[in-house]
Amino acid sequence: MHEFSDDELLAYADERLDAVRCTSIEKLLRSDFSTVERLTRLLSGRDHGEHSVGELWRRGRLSCPPRAVWAAFVDGRLGDGMSQYLKFHLETVGCRVCSANFEDLQHEDSSTDSERRTRKIFQSSAGKLHRGSDEKSH
Repeated sequence: MHEFSDDELLAYADERLDAVRCTSIEKLLRSDFSTVERLTRLLSGRDHGEHSVGELWRRGRLSCPPRAVWAAFVDGRLGDGMSQYLKFHLETVGCRVCSANFEDLQHEDSSTDSERRTRKIFQSSAGKLHRGSDEKSH
């Protein structure tokens, strides 16, 4: 019996497992050549057209909400149903891509609205301000 299922190995390859489980698989791959061969066969079979609907769904990250939805979640602008789904997606599914988006948006949200507006203004007009002052000096 294998320590990890085929689905877990493929999820590892697609970076869809939590960090603890990924670390366990990485340790096994370093020490067990038969697991490396097994993962190689699984990836080869998948890449040669052996796809299930479930695998296409997972690989395409079709259940992952777009970043704008995560931003609305961070800002508290979503209803209970969608908020519950997003919590499920983070906590139960453990999607690493969405977790990274969520954490990034939380960090971004930690600055005040005034600081964000000021930063956006400077970023959008820095080049124009510089050119404008050069034109006046000529």
